[in-house]
Amino acid sequence: MLTPTFKLEYNQKDITKDVSDYVVNIDYTDFESGQSDEISITFEDSEKLWQSSWIPSKGDSLRLYIGYLGEKLLNCGVFEIDEIEFVTPPDTLTVKALATGIKKALRQNNSVAYENKSLKQIANEIAKKHALTLVGSIEDVKVERITQNKERDLTFLKNLAEQYGYIFKIAENNLVFYKTEKLISAKSAKILYKSDLSRINLSEKTSKNYKAVTVSYHNPKTGKNITATAKNPACVKGDTLKISTRCENKQQALLKAKAAMAKGNNTVEGSIDLMGNPYLVAGLNVELKDLGHFSGKYHITQARHFLDKIAGYGTSLEVKNA
Repeated sequence: MLTPTFKLEYNQKDITKDVSDYVVNIDYTDFESGQSDEISITFEDSEKLWQSSWIPSKGDSLRLYIGYLGEKLLNCGVFEIDEIEFVTPPDTLTVKALATGIKKALRQNNSVAYENKSLKQIANEIAKKHALTLVGSIEDVKVERITQNKERDLTFLKNLAEQYGYIFKIAENNLVFYKTEKLISAKSAKILYKSDLSRINLSEKTSKNYKAVTVSYHNPKTGKNITATAKNPACVKGDTLKISTRCENKQQALLKAKAAMAKGNNTVEGSIDLMGNPYLVAGLNVELKDLGHFSGKYHITQARHFLDKIAGYGTSLEVKNA
């Protein structure tokens, strides 16, 4: 019988034994990209410890591990306390924290013009601006000019990265870039049968798959047309999606076509729940079986791990077909 457990560090000190009897539930959400990973921990406070000497401060750090006794625990990462909530009756204190690296400055709107920069250079400038380290391999995509107009740095970079088929996340003061195509094409980390799942909610948005995506742009300055096509070898009878969007060269057009292809062919998405599994995190693929038409390979876009004194340890995944 597997016994759920956790390890909690507060300002780099292990406080697990001190707080275990007071923990009501722990909730950790791992996002593939676009927003900060987050944790929420609720403590029972009938002794009023959390209302006085034990109350933490905003900005203090937490490191959380979740899993089962005697097995390797999931390292959820380091978080900074962002919110403290007291509720009564009964007396409880909930501590909410965001992954380190998500500073207030990242949430502010900025206006910046980037000229003759590559995607990597732009990402590196934003990373350094917020004391982050850029991690990951990024193609040498040149951008003659692009303007960030009253946008948050994270929003601007997310939209720019997605145009060229990349996603990123912030974890432990690193700005980590991933090539979407590589993540989705990777082998499945685990096979899950219908009997493994406590809840399944999958919906098919459309049955249409694209055999190709063509991106084109007419440059009014030069009078030249820029065109590139990305093909889907797994689809023979589908339609060709045609997109007109600004491109400075054929490389940009091809990367944008590939990004649109990956996004357009995700026809099934939804969520699945199962017994807690510390090895399933956002960015991985799983193989779903015994689901008939809905069987197949799925990509995890969000993983939620939660520990509850009564319900035990569970995992909930947001997925899309890969």
